[in-house]
Amino acid sequence: MSRPTPFEINVEEVFPRLEHAPIVEAVIQFNAPPTVSFEPAELKVKLQSRFGSDKITDQMQLETGFAGSPAGTEFRHKSQWDGLRIMSENGKHICQWKSKSLIFSRLAPYQTWESFLESALPYWHAYQTVHVPEVIESIGVRFISQIELQANQKVSDFVAKAPPPLKGLGLRSDSFFHQDTIPVPGQQYEIRLIRTMQRIADQAGKKSILVVDIDVSTTAATMSAELERVLQEIRFLKNKVFFAYMKDAENKFK
Repeated sequence: MSRPTPFEINVEEVFPRLEHAPIVEAVIQFNAPPTVSFEPAELKVKLQSRFGSDKITDQMQLETGFAGSPAGTEFRHKSQWDGLRIMSENGKHICQWKSKSLIFSRLAPYQTWESFLESALPYWHAYQTVHVPEVIESIGVRFISQIELQANQKVSDFVAKAPPPLKGLGLRSDSFFHQDTIPVPGQQYEIRLIRTMQRIADQAGKKSILVVDIDVSTTAATMSAELERVLQEIRFLKNKVFFAYMKDAENKFK
């Protein structure tokens, strides 16, 4: 029996451009501990001078729980600063500037990988300038697609659905959640593929929503000089998974 062909990354491979891609959110995350830190107020001033047209607000993390005291058990909560939220004027770009990471999101409509990076990288370059990280511990890119199924459509029209769990009993599920974590052999990447279908009620009744979540992340540190190569390889992997898993995407979303 012949051995399977080793998986190769080919950043020169051309993928179809989808005019109506079902992507509702594209996210890129840089985990990079700073070597230079600033107090929240000082950091906010620095970013307002750089991103003057964006809305910059504080993000707070709320912790709650029960704790014992002389008077008995008490419910306590505390909040702590959890970074800054930077939103573009049109609300389509959202950047979370945290103490050890930067997370950029592009909301629908998604256009192209090039425009996505063109919007995200100025925030990353600002993070580099302000915090001077020595290394990027990990990079993650996540693309979330959402498809509303019409009355005459099935999940299998769009993707290869996981086997029904109770098929032998004659029962069928109207929702599912399936996740795979896939290491890329010989490479510094890991792919997480999540497929879920949910039944959501609205004014018109119930509708079925299929969500396909593709998350590609590095498993080793990246130096700044390697960033362009790594991002191109991540782009290849997320496209390869999308077009391999989605059925006839080029025609369905043209």
